[in-house]
Amino acid sequence: MSQAVDFKIRERRLYAGLAALLVAVWLAILAGRPLFNPDEGRYAEIPREMLSGGDWVIPHLNGLDYIEKPPLQFWATALMYRVFGVSEFSARLYTALTALGTVALIGLLAARIGGRDTGWRAAAVLSGMIMMIVLGQLVTLDMSLTFYMTASLTGFLLAQRPGEAGAKWMLMAWIGAALGVLTKGLVAAAIPAAVLAIYSLCTRCRPLGRRLRWSWGLPLFLIITVPWHWLAAGRLNDFLQFFFVHEHFARYLTKVADREEHWWFFGMVFLIGTVPWTVPALRVIFSGWRDRALQGRFSPTFFLWIWVLFVLVFFSLSDSKLMPYILPAMPALAVLIAMLPLATLKRDFLITSILTAGVGLGLLVASFYLPALIPASGNRPYFLLLAKPVREVAVLLLVSGAFVWAQGARDATRAGVFLGVGWCLAGLLLLRAATLLAPVYSGIDLANAVPPADRDAPLYSVRTYDQSVTFYLQRTVMLVGYRGELDYGLRRAPDREIADVDEFHRLWDSQTRAYAVMDKRTFNNFKERGVTMRIVGENVGQVMVSRQ
Repeated sequence: MSQAVDFKIRERRLYAGLAALLVAVWLAILAGRPLFNPDEGRYAEIPREMLSGGDWVIPHLNGLDYIEKPPLQFWATALMYRVFGVSEFSARLYTALTALGTVALIGLLAARIGGRDTGWRAAAVLSGMIMMIVLGQLVTLDMSLTFYMTASLTGFLLAQRPGEAGAKWMLMAWIGAALGVLTKGLVAAAIPAAVLAIYSLCTRCRPLGRRLRWSWGLPLFLIITVPWHWLAAGRLNDFLQFFFVHEHFARYLTKVADREEHWWFFGMVFLIGTVPWTVPALRVIFSGWRDRALQGRFSPTFFLWIWVLFVLVFFSLSDSKLMPYILPAMPALAVLIAMLPLATLKRDFLITSILTAGVGLGLLVASFYLPALIPASGNRPYFLLLAKPVREVAVLLLVSGAFVWAQGARDATRAGVFLGVGWCLAGLLLLRAATLLAPVYSGIDLANAVPPADRDAPLYSVRTYDQSVTFYLQRTVMLVGYRGELDYGLRRAPDREIADVDEFHRLWDSQTRAYAVMDKRTFNNFKERGVTMRIVGENVGQVMVSRQ
């Protein structure tokens, strides 16, 4: 008996040590990797301008009013800048911490529902999921939205458990929902409300709504969410129409955002994003309906299943589709996978280990044949540099998959933990190697081409807007013949653009010191027209030119 207890203690210490390793690596690789365009550049620049400009109510991008999203993440990142300085590390830190917080919440929720081993499995599954690894390392709003929605979900589910401090957990649920709304809008409240309504209809559990502590929960929610909206509406007379009608309802119901995809788009994203757990994920999706609550009893697993399914269906029905949108479904999915019967889990994890070893072997072979596999293009020289990092990732996956395979996945928790750690480390190693692709996805080389002594010279962005250039130069640019997502701000500040390219030519020729960013096609067109320009820096798609 004592030997079994000692083994369990050693096992949990091992899991804790692996968790600490992942946290250390997770945070360590935030620095040094250039910002991806467009999202990382955009969401790193807005808080920089917030901090430098001092306007904490209306977010700004390139000095223009930018109210497509609420400001919570911008506030948090601006505070990171104030503490750690403006850098890639501090730009990504808030997102990375919310990702780690999401894993911790899911571990807590699963442990409370199914026991400590279930908690370890859920945390391992989520931390090893491809979509979670990638989005937890990038500056996007979807990761922090997922954290707050997961906090709301966790609080609500734990409040339903007999013997729990229901008021304490519902406090967490209401605050999580409110902060989610301040992160990405009404969707953070609409999804939980819809899931609750569907669950109540399916189970006829009428008392469920009375457990929400409406008397103080709703006022608290409004106290947190209303002030910023009130202040913004007072500053911008068209805020309510643009923010709610255009950015919420029109984006969802129409093609105004130009993000149309096929109805099955998120099905493909789900299959890829849940790697390496695609097999148990599909099992959960197609069998979760069987776990309906008994009359009068609350079923957390059935509620979680509705949550996952509703997120997938809700965004599939939208006319605006982007891959990260379904991230809020992944934490709930991880809990459902961890709670599968042990015999089923062992079988699924064994299949996963074989597939993991196969992926590792495939990547290892492919790393030696990259020149034959990568087609000719401007990106090719940079992707060829990935051969060594891909080899390292391949070995890691091959070892972790083979280890679990050799053990026959006899212990479901150990198998899940080792597979999750292997995939998480592999994903982080590959993301670290993304530095090699900086000329493909980042404007850092363009920004570095401007000498420090000329950082105050006139700077134009012609027929394009590179989201990361302004972050690295820590200044705004004059837009020429480009509006895009800056259209709202430009309508309020028309003097911040040069709409006519001929006017730009006249202004450019009159200056002795100036710089401009443009794509290579535009540059070649200008050279054919005899415009005096000299390339001082370039990446795959764009050039930085000087007047001199």
